[in-house]
Amino acid sequence: MLRRTALAAFSLSLAACTTPQHNTREVIQRADTRFFIREQCQPKSTASFSRAQVSGLDELPAALRERLLSDLPAEATGSRPFIQCQDVAARLLEDRLHALCWPEARVTWQADTSTGASASQPRLTVQLGARYQVDDIWVVQRKNATVPAARIIKAAQSALPKDRACSARTFEDIRTQVSKLGTFHRVLVVPGPPPGGEQKKVPVVVDISEKPPAPRTK
Repeated sequence: MLRRTALAAFSLSLAACTTPQHNTREVIQRADTRFFIREQCQPKSTASFSRAQVSGLDELPAALRERLLSDLPAEATGSRPFIQCQDVAARLLEDRLHALCWPEARVTWQADTSTGASASQPRLTVQLGARYQVDDIWVVQRKNATVPAARIIKAAQSALPKDRACSARTFEDIRTQVSKLGTFHRVLVVPGPPPGGEQKKVPVVVDISEKPPAPRTK
């Protein structure tokens, strides 16, 4: 009995580690696109930062940490001569964390010369800040929407953990539950703007695009 219990626990742990991060991938892609448009910069080269190069992310799951640190711009150039693109890896990582419900995250960059100037490499220091909770659920739909927003909100609320923690894992669970309601072209779950003041809560936006209806046959 004990062996079966241990095996079941291991299976659940393995499933949690191998769950596809579809929503996380799309959120990061959107954050990257918005960052480069806003900053008017284009990456010249990208790199995946190692755990040794970044401090402050140890509490995050390994798979999420790896995705956050992948394809960061090692060097970028401005779209115009007077635009200087400096510390882009740190600032982009900060935007990625904000998009995954760490509104207070701050990332600083410094050169690590501990092993000698010739082997210097960039180092990122992360301060995640306070963990936020999910507040209201907002739904964004297109004109061809057929699934009522109330059903989407109910499905999203059913996916919330007991502590209502706003996290990448919560976003993935919301996406999974909402996707069961219909044949959607896209379901994207992102944090809304955090309210001011001391309240550590943030609305969550469920952005849905439904597939266009099939053309009628004559």
